Amino acid sequence: MATATFIGLPFEVQEMIGPFLRPHDLTQCVLVNKTWQLVFNPCLWRHIEEPPQRKSVQRRIERGELEDWNSLFLQCTGAGALRRNGDLIQSIKFDNFNDSLFAEFLTNCPNDMRQLNSAEIGGIESDDDTLSIFLNLPIDGWKRLVFRLDDSDGCLRFGFQCVDAVQYHAETLEILRLEANVEDYDGISIQTLLCSAPLLRELYLMPPCRKAVDEPCKIDGWIIAEDIAEGQEWVCKELVVFGCQIGGIPRPDITRDIDNEDPCAFVVKGTLEASIEMQRGVYKQLARMKKLRELTLGVPYDTNDENYMMHDKECHRQYDCLSMTLESGLDFLKKLKNLEVVGLEDMEVYMNLDEEAWAVKHWPKAQIEITEYDTDRDYYSEEDDFEDEVFNFGEIPYILDSYTHEYLDEICL
Repeated sequence: MATATFIGLPFEVQEMIGPFLRPHDLTQCVLVNKTWQLVFNPCLWRHIEEPPQRKSVQRRIERGELEDWNSLFLQCTGAGALRRNGDLIQSIKFDNFNDSLFAEFLTNCPNDMRQLNSAEIGGIESDDDTLSIFLNLPIDGWKRLVFRLDDSDGCLRFGFQCVDAVQYHAETLEILRLEANVEDYDGISIQTLLCSAPLLRELYLMPPCRKAVDEPCKIDGWIIAEDIAEGQEWVCKELVVFGCQIGGIPRPDITRDIDNEDPCAFVVKGTLEASIEMQRGVYKQLARMKKLRELTLGVPYDTNDENYMMHDKECHRQYDCLSMTLESGLDFLKKLKNLEVVGLEDMEVYMNLDEEAWAVKHWPKAQIEITEYDTDRDYYSEEDDFEDEVFNFGEIPYILDSYTHEYLDEICL
């Protein structure tokens, strides 16, 4: 039997080899000859991803011995490589971009990027104009959009032009994650997307944490409860991740003093009947998403920020939120048995013993993240351990700040 050669293989078989090679290997293959370039170039440009950097490489970059990947990539694009091969790109992933790099990337984008459908970009703030240019690139349809900004002082300016661009791709969109402090993304736009994106599987609009300089409950990128309760049904029945604050709910059941003040200064006014009716409308909408695995409604407050002052945590927690009680309609969510994470951090929720027993029964897989209202670290000495710990009710672990031992002792009696 004659020995097979690469050239002797069918072209379809040659193409199957590319996905098993690393980007460095693909680069070498492209340089062999025109035939190999024809085979391997589409695979080399299919997924543009910033590689993870080892600490030793990072130290050499910091000393100026090596250029970082982003700079090398932009040199390549500036030489025309992106314009020549942009029509081959299906996804991009930049973990450590900044606004200037992002603008340079956009300058060198070609007119034809029809195959591009997935983008994951970390580190940019940019502005509505620049972000919308990216979102309006000539493509067939976005499927996955992820923006991350870990800097709590920064803000992703996802304004009206970006909202319109995302809405234009509602029919194809599967994942939208804005993991940053978001500016200008209003609740009506979020509600509209949920009612017009049938393929949506993940909607996550949450910063890593809330800044100490934020005004109480004044952040963009959340939905007003009334719009959910009285609006049309969400069409994204395949939704598995929902992360978005819901606000605007009257909470007359909150009667305790808040930071030694009357609760009226923090609570939306309204009757108990109106509050329960609105909450039940929200629960009914969420209950239709039977495949939900993650339900995140609360954002933790950053007590390590240099601007954090005594009692800030008490003032900044969310009070116009779902109370998560059986009386308010929590039982509507009993069919969400696939839930694995329920994020209720720094929200005024009243999940007591009845709700805990209910959760053990109906959310057997769920980890519920919750912070009690009396956990301001300034009430405790510096010798206390402030690391989070997990405490179990039945099969459900509740993540509580470690300085809530008095509360734990009380409910365990």
